[in-house]
Amino acid sequence: MNPSPYDRTAARGGRPLPSDRRGADRRTSTTGIFGASVLIIAVLYFAKPVFIPIAVAILFSFVLRPIVGIIQRPLGRMAAVVITIALTVGLLVFGAWAFATQMTQLAREIALYSGELEAKVQRIQARTGGSLVLIERTLQRLAQSGETVEQPDMAVRVIPEQRSLGDRYRAIAPTFEILASSFLVIVLVFFLLKDREKLRDKILRLAGRANLTVTTQAMGEMTHRITRYIFTQALLNLGFGILVGLGLWALGLPHAFLWGVIAFMARFIPYVGAVVSAAFPILLAFAIFPDWVRPVAVALLFLVLDQLIGGFIEPLVVGHRVGVSPVAILVAAIFWGWLWGPVGLLLAVPITVCLTVGGEFIPALRPFSILFGKEAPLEGYLAFYGRLLSRDKAGVAAIADRFAEERSMEDAFAELFIPALSFASEERERDRITIAQDHFIKDSIRDMTGRLGDRNSTATAESPRVVVTSVGKERISLGTFMLAQVLRAEGWAMDFFTDLPEEELLRFIGETQPDAVFVSCSSDEHLAEGFALLSSVAARFGDKMVLGGGSAFSRRPVETRAAGANYIPESLHEAREEFLRSTRRLKRGTLLAG
Repeated sequence: MNPSPYDRTAARGGRPLPSDRRGADRRTSTTGIFGASVLIIAVLYFAKPVFIPIAVAILFSFVLRPIVGIIQRPLGRMAAVVITIALTVGLLVFGAWAFATQMTQLAREIALYSGELEAKVQRIQARTGGSLVLIERTLQRLAQSGETVEQPDMAVRVIPEQRSLGDRYRAIAPTFEILASSFLVIVLVFFLLKDREKLRDKILRLAGRANLTVTTQAMGEMTHRITRYIFTQALLNLGFGILVGLGLWALGLPHAFLWGVIAFMARFIPYVGAVVSAAFPILLAFAIFPDWVRPVAVALLFLVLDQLIGGFIEPLVVGHRVGVSPVAILVAAIFWGWLWGPVGLLLAVPITVCLTVGGEFIPALRPFSILFGKEAPLEGYLAFYGRLLSRDKAGVAAIADRFAEERSMEDAFAELFIPALSFASEERERDRITIAQDHFIKDSIRDMTGRLGDRNSTATAESPRVVVTSVGKERISLGTFMLAQVLRAEGWAMDFFTDLPEEELLRFIGETQPDAVFVSCSSDEHLAEGFALLSSVAARFGDKMVLGGGSAFSRRPVETRAAGANYIPESLHEAREEFLRSTRRLKRGTLLAG
């Protein structure tokens, strides 16, 4: 039974053990991180009017920076910034005006479209015999809302509404806030583009001389990734919106420009934006077209364009260089959308990229790099060990097979299997895993070793042979078993024995005349028996290579060699090379003696 923290403290004269202090430090650190995270989220939520304009301005500065860089060469920095901002504001104002005009016109036609949709639903109900009463009633209410109801002439006296100054301010406050925030964003973007080198130098000075190199690298990488991603994504989304608008115009769908603009904006929402932008055009096509061809064509238009751009062009152009995993992007979109609404959806990817890149250079942000980044969060053998520990046989086999295909079977043994076994042994000594878990890990690795050996074996009936045996009732050590599989891939045939009496084993060796004999011993309890078997094999078959494998032999190399072993493996690659070299040397000696 493990002693309590109090008993262990008392045993050290009242001083806590280092492990206790580390545990307390970890708990304090975790509590501090959680409290700081809650505080930061609360500040970001309640201070939205302050942070959102700043974040949007920074985003626009990243987007417009390449354009300013192109224009400033012939015109200078100030003129380039002014022209770029003026063109951007003009395009946004024109787009907002056109968007509002299309939305107003669409609102006037809703009643007509709802009537057509109601008629089509009724035809579908008549054909299928299904119950669509709820949908029908909803559409009827929509249709009735657009009808003009005649009222009898009545003399009405209009009394002007008395509105206080506060009521008037509350009525215009939202518009005033939007205009003020927009003006603030424009001014901030101007200064971010005009004085970006000065701002960069101030941040570097704030970081201090000790962190100058790290901060410079982090800022450069962050700026490069975000600028490339946003600019490229904006161009791809613009192409998507243009193609959607042209396709819908060719199909005859009303307000094609409106749907193209919505498709362009919605596709900034990761993964679901294209689906959201397609919903209303498909419903509208279903309502106004008498046949099914064009509604299906509208759906196919969105599907094909999204798959073409998202599945082929976007990975080819953007690639994996942003360094953020798809799951992280989706989770970030959900979080920032909840925190800041539609603006949060727009800023989700840039903010996530900043945190990921920052974690690659700044230790305090390292958790974000691990959670959001695309690189493997664990070293190869640790991920492999984790799958073994969770008894994920399918995941274990997938990692092993992929590693063996990309590298080689020998590399899979040396860089996955053996490190995982060593780590499991260390964890077992610390009582962090149970005996059952240790056995499961070893049995799983043994099964995969044999399976990979069977798959890569090139041995035939005429191949040279090796006899592999273990002492006592032990199983053949995993290191010896892996070496045997590597030699099978080199064209050697193997005979395995785990519980064969010594005399029968020696008789089999004399009948088959193998080129080598591998003797495995992993337990110190069977060392005497192992030494005796090595001596018998060496005395009777002195012309053959005798290898002493297993942890018990490797811990006593002098006694093992004295008993008759020609070689004791230290590493898989060296054992393979030594075996091939020794067998060639023995064969040359046999030929010379003959």
